[in-house]
Amino acid sequence: MYDTTLGFFVNWLNFAGILAHALRNSGSICSGQPALKLRNIHSLRHFLKESDADDSDKMLQSRTVQYVLKYKKRQLEKSGVNLPANHKYANIEMNTMSQKLNGYRFTEMNYYEHQNVHDLEIVKAIVERRICSTKKIPNQRFLEMFEQYDEMVRELIDRSLRSDYDMVFSSLAFFTFEWHFPIETLYRIACIMEEKNLTEIDQSTIILLCGDVTIESQFGGTVSTYSRMVKERQNILDFLFDDGVSDSSKKWLMDLVKETIVLCVYYKECMADDNSELYKEWFRKESTLADWASFLRYYDLFSIWQKKEWTRKRIHCMRALFEKIIERKN
Repeated sequence: MYDTTLGFFVNWLNFAGILAHALRNSGSICSGQPALKLRNIHSLRHFLKESDADDSDKMLQSRTVQYVLKYKKRQLEKSGVNLPANHKYANIEMNTMSQKLNGYRFTEMNYYEHQNVHDLEIVKAIVERRICSTKKIPNQRFLEMFEQYDEMVRELIDRSLRSDYDMVFSSLAFFTFEWHFPIETLYRIACIMEEKNLTEIDQSTIILLCGDVTIESQFGGTVSTYSRMVKERQNILDFLFDDGVSDSSKKWLMDLVKETIVLCVYYKECMADDNSELYKEWFRKESTLADWASFLRYYDLFSIWQKKEWTRKRIHCMRALFEKIIERKN
């Protein structure tokens, strides 16, 4: 069991999860002309013109952008980051003529993410903690919101089949959404809680799998990062909630998860080739869009998605799990 689990983590967390994250952070690791679309920057006006938005929608889109930037700015400031005056999150009000002329600027991925805030009620419900309350989000509205989310994922799956570019874009869009809003992970836990009649889940376990973590390595050093094991979480959960696995084995697995996250941080930030070039830069130059599309088809990130089937117990567990995640973030 140990050899199999260790091999799984080394092969997938280091290769799949971290390279996918590096791809997401860089806008595009891929080289070649088609991949440039992932990192081309345009004004909000450009995207609104493409979508043929009317005046009222333009105003709503602008307010949505300010909403997103406000929360991102607050998150950075709470983490101790002092934003310089020219930082993209420092001036979100667009008060000066210069700011208004320059406007908000996005890549296609940035704009898609802002559209999710604009279109998906569940995003604001999570950010504003309303998802946890039956008074603020009654069960019927809860079901409608998750159906809307499921439809968004189905659209990404359909888009991923069109071309290499669409496979990369859709996979990264889903990766980023599940990283920030771990709906599939929490739904899987809610199903396990119902099946095993559990009333409580340790908060530290949930945070380690899908939260902001600070880890002191057994080998020295401390790292603060996000736990982005989007696909691997499912396998870890199966192991942790297996009644046939001893508590000592579960502790061993969680220690391994911690050290793997530390290893991945060092890998992304420090590992270099013989020419002292970071591996993430090497991948940016040497891999192509076709390489990444091929890898992502094989990796099949969308396999973690489930069409949601709700019971009162699952809804109750889901709300409680979101409470634990949001409580830690705040």
